[in-house]
Amino acid sequence: MDTNTQAEIPAIEANYAREKAQERLQAAINQLQRSMYDMECYAEKLTAAENDRDRAQAMNWAINHLVCNIQPNLRIDLLAQSQSELAVMAAKGAAE
Repeated sequence: MDTNTQAEIPAIEANYAREKAQERLQAAINQLQRSMYDMECYAEKLTAAENDRDRAQAMNWAINHLVCNIQPNLRIDLLAQSQSELAVMAAKGAAE
């Protein structure tokens, strides 16, 4: 590898890390939007419920969705990985 190629590698890596961070954040936003739609469906079920037993069931479904689907599907691990990669690039002084 020549000197020019070696100098370009950190810039390429930094650009890749920035692009991945943007993609991962957008994926989390998209997941939250889908989850918002699901929560609105549970709100409709709550409104349409004919008795408190059905209302309690609708609330249970909503709570279950919040606990089981939102956080795991956000891929917080990938967001944290991108944050770490960007911090490393900042520490190395990667070109903006």
